[in-house]
Amino acid sequence: MKDGARLFAYTTWVIMISLAIIVFTNSFLVYVTYPEWQGLVALLAFGLIYLNFSYIASKRFIRKVIGETYSHFVIALLIFLPPAIWATYINEELEGSRFIFTLIIAFSCGLGAFYGHRGGRREQRNYLEKQQRSHS
Repeated sequence: MKDGARLFAYTTWVIMISLAIIVFTNSFLVYVTYPEWQGLVALLAFGLIYLNFSYIASKRFIRKVIGETYSHFVIALLIFLPPAIWATYINEELEGSRFIFTLIIAFSCGLGAFYGHRGGRREQRNYLEKQQRSHS
C-alpha cells in the first residue's frame, strides 16, 4: 500500500474528531427520543454533522491518492464507530431510538464517503492538470 502512512494519519485524526463530536454532543442525544418533529430534527442534525465530516475527510484523503483505492470507506467506517459504540454501550437515554440513530449515522457516513470520493477525484484531476501546466 503506497498510501499506508497517509491512511494511518487520517484514521487517527478521524477517530479522535469523531469521538470528540459524540462526547461534546452527548447532552443533545436525548432529543433523538422526542416524538414527532423534535426527534426528526435531532436525527437530521446528527446525520448532517457526520455526513459533512465523512465527506470532508474522504475528499481530502482522495485528493492526493494515486490510482484507484477504496480506503475512503475505511475512513468512513472509523468515523462511524465512535458514535455507534457510544450509542450502544454508553448512552442510556437512547433506549428505543438506538437502532434508528445508528442507522442514520451509518447512512450518513457512507453517503459522505461516496460523495467525498467523487469530489476528491474532481480535485485530483484539477491538481494534476495544474502540475502538468506548471512543468510544461
